[in-house]
Amino acid sequence: MPHDDTIGATRLAQPLVKSTGLGYYQATMTESAAPCIDPALFGTMVDLSPDLFFFKDADLIYRYVNKAFCALFDVAPQAVLDHTDFDIFSAPNAKRHRLADQTVLATSRSQTFEYEVERKDRSVWLQVLKTPVLDGRGQVAGVFCVARNITSAKAGAANQRDALAMLEQDAADRAEELRRANQKLRHEVDERRKAEEALQDSHRSLNAIFENSPIGISFVADRVVRRANPHFHQLFALPQGTAIGLSTSAMYPSQESFEDFGRRYYPVLGRGGRVDAITRMRRHDGTDFMCRMIGQVIDADRPQAGSIWLLEDVTDRLLAQEATLAAERLKREFMDNMSHEIRTPLNGILGMTELLKSTELDAQQQEYLETLVEAGRNLETLLESVLEFARLDSGDVETHLEMFSVSNLIQGSVAFFGTAALQKGLSLVCNVAETVPDLLLGDGGGLRQILAALLSNAVKFTQAGAIEVSATVAPGSPPESSAPGGPEAVVLTLTVRDTGIGLSPGELETIFKPFRQADGSKTRRFGGVGLGLAIAGKLAKAMGGSLTVESLPGQGSVFRYSAPFKLPPADDDTA
Repeated sequence: MPHDDTIGATRLAQPLVKSTGLGYYQATMTESAAPCIDPALFGTMVDLSPDLFFFKDADLIYRYVNKAFCALFDVAPQAVLDHTDFDIFSAPNAKRHRLADQTVLATSRSQTFEYEVERKDRSVWLQVLKTPVLDGRGQVAGVFCVARNITSAKAGAANQRDALAMLEQDAADRAEELRRANQKLRHEVDERRKAEEALQDSHRSLNAIFENSPIGISFVADRVVRRANPHFHQLFALPQGTAIGLSTSAMYPSQESFEDFGRRYYPVLGRGGRVDAITRMRRHDGTDFMCRMIGQVIDADRPQAGSIWLLEDVTDRLLAQEATLAAERLKREFMDNMSHEIRTPLNGILGMTELLKSTELDAQQQEYLETLVEAGRNLETLLESVLEFARLDSGDVETHLEMFSVSNLIQGSVAFFGTAALQKGLSLVCNVAETVPDLLLGDGGGLRQILAALLSNAVKFTQAGAIEVSATVAPGSPPESSAPGGPEAVVLTLTVRDTGIGLSPGELETIFKPFRQADGSKTRRFGGVGLGLAIAGKLAKAMGGSLTVESLPGQGSVFRYSAPFKLPPADDDTA
């Protein structure tokens, strides 16, 4: 048989499928057209291979497939042979195969392709070597293909790529974490450096304060001086630095006073409290002084860690306070004595004038006697005012909690000054708002005294027009002394408005000061010594209220007093 390099017939007689036992091919009409290789041997070789062997003729019709091809795509040979790719595979896959076959046929060169082929349940990746087959005349007889399933390799490569991508991503993430950690660390280092610098600045500032403080400062642990500033050494007449290590008992007049201070105040320190005491201390030279000691532990949870003490020599201050108190006592004693000494002859003078009035007197003598009586009464009023102001100025003020009628108090005060107002041709009226309770709890006597001072001032300095007294209330907070659930409180405001001479801005600043009136000419013209408003101002403050004034020259004045008062309990509404 002449040699022929074709492996398939160029023309098929009939679609008869013959089997070698392992491979499948399309039989031909004549044996002379068959390949020169023994078909049995060829079929055995290719069917033993795990790779796919298949042959397509020039029309790209399948003429041979091995068992691996049928097994991979789970098809019978009859479904493949004598069919094209479009009969077997999906259109996208068939187009891909057709394009590869046409490329090989057009170039007449072997080429290798990789593509994905769909099967029934999954898709596989194939690496296909396509080789053109020529007949004895050199014409293309078809395409012989050898394909290898590289799905696992592809998957492995994909896995490798995924793993590599994951490793790269992990490396990138770790690099980012490291960058952030480094950035955070740098920030923390910067913050720590700033904190250390701030701490150093603070230490320098505190050390400067400690070293230059005008009061003694010491750190004490176990009642032993661990550190002390220069002024501490000066305070106890110690050479600089020698206080360190000394027991604080060396700074007390006696061991008994040292132990007594510890018993009284160190339990307070142990509870984290603050000690502020004045006690007698002894300097290194043996002299005593009164020392104010302020101490507190550094750590309330660890009082044994030590405490800080501030010490100050208050001997001169205490002596000055004692001198002031002694002067106040002497002033009160002097005022009491003078009151007694002045009242005794004054009462005698007033008594004698009353007896003299009962005798027969001519008109001129009667006039002299009335002048004497008026002068005595004025002197008595002046004495009472001076004594009252001295009492208030010394802080000797007692307020009384009593129930009083607001309307009765106001109407009584208005009636008392009604005659004097009428004599000057003035209109004196009062206006009590409907919201003002009739009964209140408080110092009614002090309120009456303040209102009397304001009315007296208004009548004295008003030559024409009217004087009006008004009362209003507003809700107020209960006084601090009230127990929860106790009486409610209101703020009572009394206003005295007049059309008198008024005050200039400069005069408003001194109106409540003692022995001060608008000017000397007014004192001479209207009388008085200027104690009425001063007494009213001090009494108003003592009662927890405020007394203010608004005025313009020639346009009158408005005095306003406001203070909190309690409302009586419901069962005390009637009196």
